[in-house]
Amino acid sequence: MNKYAGYAHQLRRGWWAMVRFVKDAKPRPILGEKGEPVVYETELDALRAVNKHLLQFLNFPIVGGECEHVPKISEARKAKAEKLLRGGGAVDVERVGQSL
Repeated sequence: MNKYAGYAHQLRRGWWAMVRFVKDAKPRPILGEKGEPVVYETELDALRAVNKHLLQFLNFPIVGGECEHVPKISEARKAKAEKLLRGGGAVDVERVGQSL
Protein backbone atom coordinates (compact mmCIF):
# COMPACT_ATOMS: atom_id res chain seq x y z
CA MET A 1 0.00 0.00 0.00
CA ASN A 2 1.24 3.46 -0.86
CA LYS A 3 0.91 5.03 2.54
CA TYR A 4 2.94 7.31 4.78
CA ALA A 5 2.44 6.99 8.52
CA GLY A 6 3.95 8.20 11.76
CA TYR A 7 3.16 7.66 15.40
CA ALA A 8 4.70 7.40 18.87
CA HIS A 9 5.29 3.92 20.32
CA GLN A 10 5.48 3.63 24.11
CA LEU A 11 8.31 1.73 25.78
CA ARG A 12 9.05 1.14 29.44
CA ARG A 13 11.78 3.79 29.44
CA GLY A 14 10.26 6.36 27.03
CA TRP A 15 8.88 6.68 23.51
CA TRP A 16 10.02 5.76 20.00
CA ALA A 17 9.12 7.93 17.02
CA MET A 18 7.94 5.49 14.34
CA VAL A 19 7.73 6.40 10.64
CA ARG A 20 6.53 4.42 7.63
CA PHE A 21 7.39 5.43 4.09
CA VAL A 22 5.91 4.14 0.84
CA LYS A 23 9.09 2.18 0.05
CA ASP A 24 8.97 0.27 3.36
CA ALA A 25 6.50 -2.45 4.23
CA LYS A 26 6.47 -1.68 7.95
CA PRO A 27 7.13 1.28 10.27
CA ARG A 28 10.63 1.78 11.63
CA PRO A 29 11.92 3.87 14.55
CA ILE A 30 13.91 7.03 13.91
CA LEU A 31 17.58 6.21 14.38
CA GLY A 32 20.27 8.31 16.04
CA GLU A 33 23.87 8.87 14.98
CA LYS A 34 25.07 5.46 16.18
CA GLY A 35 22.27 3.60 14.40
CA GLU A 36 20.31 2.99 17.59
CA PRO A 37 16.64 4.03 17.89
CA VAL A 38 16.24 7.38 19.63
CA VAL A 39 14.26 7.17 22.89
CA TYR A 40 12.24 10.31 23.64
CA GLU A 41 11.12 11.28 27.15
CA THR A 42 7.57 12.28 26.25
CA GLU A 43 5.01 11.34 23.65
CA LEU A 44 4.94 14.94 22.43
CA ASP A 45 8.70 14.92 21.74
CA ALA A 46 8.33 11.69 19.75
CA LEU A 47 5.44 13.10 17.72
CA ARG A 48 7.42 16.27 16.99
CA ALA A 49 10.29 14.12 15.68
CA VAL A 50 7.83 12.17 13.50
CA ASN A 51 6.46 15.42 12.11
CA LYS A 52 9.95 16.80 11.42
CA HIS A 53 11.19 13.65 9.65
CA LEU A 54 8.07 13.16 7.53
CA LEU A 55 8.09 16.79 6.40
CA GLN A 56 11.81 16.65 5.60
CA PHE A 57 11.25 13.53 3.51
CA LEU A 58 8.23 14.89 1.65
CA ASN A 59 9.81 18.30 0.97
CA PHE A 60 13.23 17.03 -0.10
CA PRO A 61 14.13 18.31 -3.58
CA ILE A 62 14.29 15.41 -6.03
CA VAL A 63 16.78 16.07 -8.80
CA GLY A 64 16.82 13.93 -11.92
CA GLY A 65 14.92 11.09 -10.29
CA GLU A 66 17.66 10.52 -7.73
CA CYS A 67 17.84 11.61 -4.11
CA GLU A 68 21.46 12.66 -3.70
CA HIS A 69 22.17 14.59 -0.52
CA VAL A 70 23.00 17.78 -2.43
CA PRO A 71 21.46 20.93 -0.95
CA LYS A 72 21.17 23.01 -4.15
CA ILE A 73 19.90 22.03 -7.59
CA SER A 74 22.87 23.73 -9.30
CA GLU A 75 25.31 21.70 -7.18
CA ALA A 76 23.41 18.52 -8.01
CA ARG A 77 23.62 19.25 -11.73
CA LYS A 78 27.33 19.97 -11.45
CA ALA A 79 27.94 16.75 -9.47
CA LYS A 80 25.96 14.75 -12.02
CA ALA A 81 27.98 16.25 -14.90
CA GLU A 82 31.29 15.58 -13.15
CA LYS A 83 30.20 12.02 -12.44
CA LEU A 84 29.31 11.59 -16.10
CA LEU A 85 32.64 12.99 -17.33
CA ARG A 86 34.69 11.25 -14.61
CA GLY A 87 36.27 14.30 -13.06
CA GLY A 88 36.18 16.54 -16.10
CA GLY A 89 38.41 14.39 -18.32
CA ALA A 90 37.77 14.10 -22.01
CA VAL A 91 36.12 10.99 -23.40
CA ASP A 92 37.99 9.46 -26.37
CA VAL A 93 35.83 8.23 -29.24
CA GLU A 94 37.16 5.68 -31.71
CA ARG A 95 35.49 4.80 -35.00
CA VAL A 96 35.39 1.16 -35.91
CA GLY A 97 34.99 0.04 -39.53
CA GLN A 98 31.84 -1.77 -40.53
CA SER A 99 32.28 -5.49 -41.17
CA LEU A 100 30.27 -7.37 -43.81
